[in-house]
Amino acid sequence: KSGFSLVMNHPACVNEITLSLNNKNARTKALVLELLAAVCLVRGGHDIILAAFDNFKEVCGEKNRFEKLMEYFRNEDTNIDFMVACMQFINIVVHSVDNMNFRVFLQYEFTHLGLDHYLEVGDPAPP
Repeated sequence: KSGFSLVMNHPACVNEITLSLNNKNARTKALVLELLAAVCLVRGGHDIILAAFDNFKEVCGEKNRFEKLMEYFRNEDTNIDFMVACMQFINIVVHSVDNMNFRVFLQYEFTHLGLDHYLEVGDPAPP
């Protein structure tokens, strides 16, 4: 509990944890997503997570937020643990928001990155 409190009070820590998604090990990526999902569920955590993915976007040169996450999701389709952790994370990020307009905006971000297409068709290439 005290470690989690330290993480929550140090936004740079969440940024570094988020950057760990660049790890080659799918299990590491799954654990990172589980931790980020937990952060997202506590008061103020959602904003911290979105800020961390904004930082990730800048540091990793993404055009769109969550771009690499979706790339990993499409390419790690043999690792069920990672895929489950990824879908749980996405669901928490999108559905832990009270404002319906913001929720739709977040859903659109993932739709724009090809999540709906991948889930419907199973084709790793975005539309």
